[in-house]
Amino acid sequence: MSGITPIPAHVFGARYKTAPMRCGSPTEEMGGFSFKLLIAFFFLLYSSLPLMFPALEIVRPAQMIGGLALIVLLFEKVGMRQRLDFVWPDGYLLAGFVAAAGMSIVGAVWPGYAAEAALTLFKMAVVYLLIVNTVTNENRLQTLLWVMVLCGLFPALGSLWYWHQGIKIEGRAAWLGVFENPNEMAYSLVVLIPIAVALSRRLNVARRILVWLVMAVFLTSIYLSYSRGSLIGLFAVFAYMGWRQKSKLTRAGMIGVLVVGALAVPLYWSRGEGFSNLREDTNLQERLTTYKVALAMYSDSPLLGVGINCSAVAWPLYAPKQLSNHRWLITHNTFLQALSETGTVGFLLLTSFFGAVIYRARRAGRSNISGHEGVVELMAALEIAFWGFIVCGLSGGYVMSWSPYLLAGLIGAGGRIAAEPAQHPGPLASGSGTPELQNRRRRIHMRQTDK
Repeated sequence: MSGITPIPAHVFGARYKTAPMRCGSPTEEMGGFSFKLLIAFFFLLYSSLPLMFPALEIVRPAQMIGGLALIVLLFEKVGMRQRLDFVWPDGYLLAGFVAAAGMSIVGAVWPGYAAEAALTLFKMAVVYLLIVNTVTNENRLQTLLWVMVLCGLFPALGSLWYWHQGIKIEGRAAWLGVFENPNEMAYSLVVLIPIAVALSRRLNVARRILVWLVMAVFLTSIYLSYSRGSLIGLFAVFAYMGWRQKSKLTRAGMIGVLVVGALAVPLYWSRGEGFSNLREDTNLQERLTTYKVALAMYSDSPLLGVGINCSAVAWPLYAPKQLSNHRWLITHNTFLQALSETGTVGFLLLTSFFGAVIYRARRAGRSNISGHEGVVELMAALEIAFWGFIVCGLSGGYVMSWSPYLLAGLIGAGGRIAAEPAQHPGPLASGSGTPELQNRRRRIHMRQTDK
């Protein structure tokens, strides 16, 4: 049996290689069970269930589900005689960055801490690979985006509940696990806003209102985190969404909302540090100092850096002596964090990875592909979401956070789906063509009808 001809993607001239497949029923479509396990992993990641019920931590459910999903995917690939799909160049750049993070352990200021962080980064890359290989059609892409948005209610409502109970981090709303840091919790919700807007457009009025209520919860939690970087990222997201609108009236309305929001933010701002008197803002000056310290770390270790996730550990070694607060501070800039922790090699690989992801999303989100209008709309939303991460990352160190790698995986999968030509089941029913051609049509039809 001959294989399917590789389909060239419209970005980077990429080729998604497809090995020979066996003909079977729609239920045998690639990645069905592993996709369900991926959904379970997303739920555990956002819900922080083991932290709410410590007894579950014994079995480490998120790691167990993620590992099981990878094993099932490998068995499915072997059974269907397929290889793991790597998106060129995104996937290879990410693999290179993970390797650079591993090499940074050699010269790390705390090798054990760096090794633990490198292992976590490897797990993020595995989840990226799972997304690319299991999200094989528009329905699965939409399903996983809905899971992200709805599961975003866990940190949003959880942080609001903690706020109501008086449980705060330096007077700011936060939650559990990967959302324990107010800044990371806030930016993780910011990137869900454009996705929720895109998904709501397909709903009736009643359900659309429910989605807007979900977004209202997100916005409240973001505000109470008092994360200035996330608020700037939120305004950037709304500005970009408004700019992408075709209607001039809609654009004007979005500008009006941005102006009102900018004026309203300071009215109820209770955090000591705001947007005024920045020269006397101790917190801001500390952040600027982390930039200088990051460059000092890089000058000492330009090739491999001080170790992945070790900029905070190395802080006392490079911080100015006259600085009154000597807490361990992480570099408050994602790009400088990568530069100081993984050196020139890691920095170039990570920034190239981000650039490739944005380019792929931008091209797919602006294309006019017949039969893939839904995917195009979702890719446009994912591009805005990733830009939201980039803006938030200018004032926060998020190399070791999950959101960019989840978004990148979804963009890689969406780019592959958009690259496949839309097919119709008509020729399949006609029974025309050779048996080999009929098998090929049947496999394409299976992809489209699988849910």
